[in-house]
Amino acid sequence: MTRARALDLARILFVLLTLGCAWLGFRGRGDEIADALADTSALGLAAALLVTLLGLALTAILWRRILARLGSPVPERAASAIFFVGQLGKYVPGSVWSFAAQAQLGRRHDVPARRSVTASGLFLLVHTATGAVVGTAAVVTGVLDAGGPRWLWALGLVAGAVVLALPVVRRDVGPAMVLMAGVWLAYGVGVLALLGPARAGLDDLPAIIAAFALSHVAGVLLVIAPAGLGAREGVLIALLEPVVGLDAAIATALLARVVHAAADFAIAGLAALRARRTGVRPSPGLRPADRRTDL
Repeated sequence: MTRARALDLARILFVLLTLGCAWLGFRGRGDEIADALADTSALGLAAALLVTLLGLALTAILWRRILARLGSPVPERAASAIFFVGQLGKYVPGSVWSFAAQAQLGRRHDVPARRSVTASGLFLLVHTATGAVVGTAAVVTGVLDAGGPRWLWALGLVAGAVVLALPVVRRDVGPAMVLMAGVWLAYGVGVLALLGPARAGLDDLPAIIAAFALSHVAGVLLVIAPAGLGAREGVLIALLEPVVGLDAAIATALLARVVHAAADFAIAGLAALRARRTGVRPSPGLRPADRRTDL
């Protein structure tokens, strides 16, 4: 077997592994999912999927931008395939599989593994810090009722802001914040669509966005859980309950997990197909003098 065939086989096995792990996350919950789907309109479900795909697309733009700033510009279609297929690694228990997969996939485009890992790490840092800022700011200002002393949430807000002010992030923090604002807005609108107009309205959107952002941060911090399984749902339910009630919060948290998993695999498959059809080749790196190490 040639090395190229071995790598193709490894990629197929990787995707199958992530599919299996994602399925395990829903095992035994078929009845709950069916009940939640029965209470959600087809239009709401489709809208949630579409805006979630939009949010994911914006994250890919941010990751590609970071990678280019580090000195490895990659064509859009190739970068999307590297990012989205590699991101499926988050469904495998542990915190390193996405990084490892993106590093391996990036080698076809002359991206050094260390640089790919650095880009993925910075992306995760920005993603998590902006989520913390969005969520804690909503709690501090009273937009979201999360319980606990506000000064404690204010510390979280300061911590998120400090991360975004780090030298490695600060130079390009404006565009990163704009992209991530779009991401959190898209994800929040997706949750609102799942709730439907009978259970939530546009005036609830700021609290929903903040609740999802904080739940996402909790999922990232629980590194042993695949894609934050359990932690994300638990936090989202707790934060949505004061807004929409317990039953709606439970059903929506479960459906949000289903929608995000479907979007992850769909966009990864589409990105891989686009890259294969265009026959992308390794892209030239920047000259040493042009390389930058800031975001």
